[in-house]
Amino acid sequence: MTINQYELIRELGAGGMGTVYLARDLKLGRKVAIKILQSHHPELTQRFIIEARATARCSHENIVIIYEVGEHSGQPYMVLEYLQGTVLTELVSGGKRLPPARAVELMVPVVKALAVAHEQGIVHRDLKPDNIFVTDQGTVKVLDFGIAKVRDQADKPVGASGSAIRLPTAAELGPDSGNTNLTRQGVIMGTMKYMSPEQWGIGVEIDHRTDIWATGVILFRLLAGKHPLAPLQGNQLVVTAMLDKPMPKLRDAISDVPQGLCDVVDRCLMKDKEQRWKDARELLRALEPFLPGRYSTMQLAFDESPYAGLSSFQESDAARFFGRSREIAAAVNRIRERPVMGVVGPSGVGKSSFVRAGLVPALKQSGESWESLVIRPGRNPLSAVAAMMTPMVGSTSQTVQDDLKEQAAIAQRLAREPGHMGQVLRSRAKRSGTKILLFVDQFEELYTLVPDPAERAAFTACLAGAADDASAPVRVVLSLRSDFLDRVGEDPQLMGEVMQGLFFLTPPNRDGLRDALVQPAEMAGYQFENPVMVEEMLSHLETTPGALPLLQFAATKLWENKDSGRKLLTQNAYNAMGGIGGALASHADSVLAELSPQSQALARAVCLRLITPERTRAIVSLAELQELSPQPGDVQRLVDHLTQARLLVSQTAADGSAQGSTVEIVHESLIHSWPTLRRWLDETQEDAQFIEQLRVAAKQWHGKGRDPGMLWRGETAEEAIRWARRHQGTLPETQRAFLTEVINASTAAERRRRTITVGVVTFLTILLVAAAFALFTIRQSEKKAAQNAVVAKKNAVLAEEQARVAKAAEHEAKQALAVAEEKERQRLEEEKGRLAAVKEAAKAGAQLEMTYEELVGKKAELEVALGESEKAREEAKEAQKDAERNEAVAVQAKRIAEAAEAEATTAKEEVERLLQRERKRVKELEEQIGQMIETLK
Repeated sequence: MTINQYELIRELGAGGMGTVYLARDLKLGRKVAIKILQSHHPELTQRFIIEARATARCSHENIVIIYEVGEHSGQPYMVLEYLQGTVLTELVSGGKRLPPARAVELMVPVVKALAVAHEQGIVHRDLKPDNIFVTDQGTVKVLDFGIAKVRDQADKPVGASGSAIRLPTAAELGPDSGNTNLTRQGVIMGTMKYMSPEQWGIGVEIDHRTDIWATGVILFRLLAGKHPLAPLQGNQLVVTAMLDKPMPKLRDAISDVPQGLCDVVDRCLMKDKEQRWKDARELLRALEPFLPGRYSTMQLAFDESPYAGLSSFQESDAARFFGRSREIAAAVNRIRERPVMGVVGPSGVGKSSFVRAGLVPALKQSGESWESLVIRPGRNPLSAVAAMMTPMVGSTSQTVQDDLKEQAAIAQRLAREPGHMGQVLRSRAKRSGTKILLFVDQFEELYTLVPDPAERAAFTACLAGAADDASAPVRVVLSLRSDFLDRVGEDPQLMGEVMQGLFFLTPPNRDGLRDALVQPAEMAGYQFENPVMVEEMLSHLETTPGALPLLQFAATKLWENKDSGRKLLTQNAYNAMGGIGGALASHADSVLAELSPQSQALARAVCLRLITPERTRAIVSLAELQELSPQPGDVQRLVDHLTQARLLVSQTAADGSAQGSTVEIVHESLIHSWPTLRRWLDETQEDAQFIEQLRVAAKQWHGKGRDPGMLWRGETAEEAIRWARRHQGTLPETQRAFLTEVINASTAAERRRRTITVGVVTFLTILLVAAAFALFTIRQSEKKAAQNAVVAKKNAVLAEEQARVAKAAEHEAKQALAVAEEKERQRLEEEKGRLAAVKEAAKAGAQLEMTYEELVGKKAELEVALGESEKAREEAKEAQKDAERNEAVAVQAKRIAEAAEAEATTAKEEVERLLQRERKRVKELEEQIGQMIETLK
């Protein structure tokens, strides 16, 4: 279902006047509550809308916000802010009584809301516990102003005469009689238990004092646990309208309420409204002195500063702790519901002060019985818990040594049985009839100072086991820097509890800073000379990390230069100190300048030792600091001086020993705001990290009986030696002894390494000589193979040349043979021609007469020609044979050359294989040598 821009999600509740729904504002993307009224009377609907719109003009933090009023399908509705929490009725159900301070704390916001409404001409007329809402953040809201009476004109008295009383009708006493009816003359208005006499129709005008009556009835019920007229019910309550019968006195119902508060309540319940408090502002002034932790109850000594300076606020400073009232109320409400609460915020936001001077006093002043215990994890969190528990377990020790032994035994048991702490705390709460709040301050120390995961796990298990249920009488509050919140995840159980009870403390806004600056001065009777100075200080601090301690310090410096005659904090004093920015640095530098050069150097060493590598404060024993100088007395005097100057905080052990006394920087803001210290840190950042590593390693080494196996080796030892050579300062004994043993062990190892290295080098020299000889042999073989390859290539070239010559000779022989054959053919042709001619002559008979001599001569010529021809033929055949022989030789030479080349290639491949094997062998030798050298390190 959708009403205009609002989408209904689910029903929250219903009553005689209507139904309330949770809805979603589709335009602004927020959750709202919509109350749809059940009314079908146009006149009443219109009047309701007019009055509700007038009430919407009341803008106050303690009045529920009305966003819109309208009609939907003929039904009027109101759009309200969506609140999560509970109504006051549930807080006092079953006749439960509230402590006076708590009752006043709840009702003062109600009276403030009434004062604003009355000034707007609005009378609630139905104020009751059901209409007072306490949010999860502790804020009190007054509901149902949307059906209040607008006094735009004087109400006419209801009834015929001052003596007439109109009893409610049967309808008004019906099932819906507990709900408010709409404004209309002649109708009983309000809820009868909380109605004033004039609301009963006695003919007296109804005005704002009707709400003061209802306030008195509610206060009576909160303080006494019952209604003033109990056990009267229904029409019996008509005695309220009988002016001659006064209301019962609160003192007669309960005796442990301050008489002054009883008088305030009794005056609210005067039947003659002229005798009541004249308005809500007057009633507010009467109630405020009974609020928890009001500064008016604090008496300052003569010339005592109302500011805390750089020191954290303690529980005793509650009366001068200002600017956190809303947060305190929310935290009180949260801790009542959750067994574990984590107060998380950035460094310097004031978490410790908030818990110590805000939350703890508020719980104790609420009327409930609370005991607070405070621990810090430090470097040995289980020992810190054991020290807290020792007095609770019936210690019988007579000496400090016995105490330490008992604490060590308890710490060992906690490591085995983390639930033991919760058992002891619950037993203590049961015996004393109180609730216990265990405050673990600076919880991040568990992660910056404790390297052992097992010890961290045991400590968080103790905390989780101590506050495991909201019904238990033990609460655990942790203060933790927001940048360490993820580290809590090491313990899933504790992380779950912390996340459900997470309380994020943000830096105070401008109004909170103004209260912290102005109200302490006003408490002491002083004023700021110039309001512009206040605004300038606030503008400087509003966006500055760690604003609260800087404000307190600057205000302290102003106080030191106050004008006592005029009771003013002056502009000249503010200008002289250089404003906020220069106050802290100037103070620290002035303190440092007063020291001798030797003391300044020692102060530098002390300050650096008191800061972790993460640039947080470290708690260091005085004994450890004394080891920074050959003269421990110098360190003691320096620490005392810096403590007196409020730059350091020291905690002295019960026996006064240096071993049990601890020192720390007064506040983390000093780390970030003092340029000299920042410069020291920047210059020694690398050394700081090394010294912290050295401290942790030396502690573990010493704790294991100085086991040589825990000494640094290898690269870490070399780094330690280099650092020791350049370091000019003094180290604590344990760290110095550890570093000395590391250097000695490293030196001895170096000697052994050198001895072994000589042997290894000798051995390697032999191996290298052998390798060199093998390499020489391989290279000679490679050279010979290369030479053979060259000869083979030359033979191949020669063979190829011979083959070319043979081929040329063969070609010439073939040409000569062809020429000879051609000549022989021509000769035979000629001879053939001659024979033909002879034959033809013979035929003719003319030539038959050729002489015998001619024939013989011709025959001889013919034989000569035949001989020459035969000779030429034979020469051609010989030439061809020579060519064939040369060709065969050339082929053979080519084959020999190719074989020689193949043999050379094979030889080269063999040489390459031998070289690869030798290189691999040399590489393996080099790796073995490297491993041997590394082992020697």
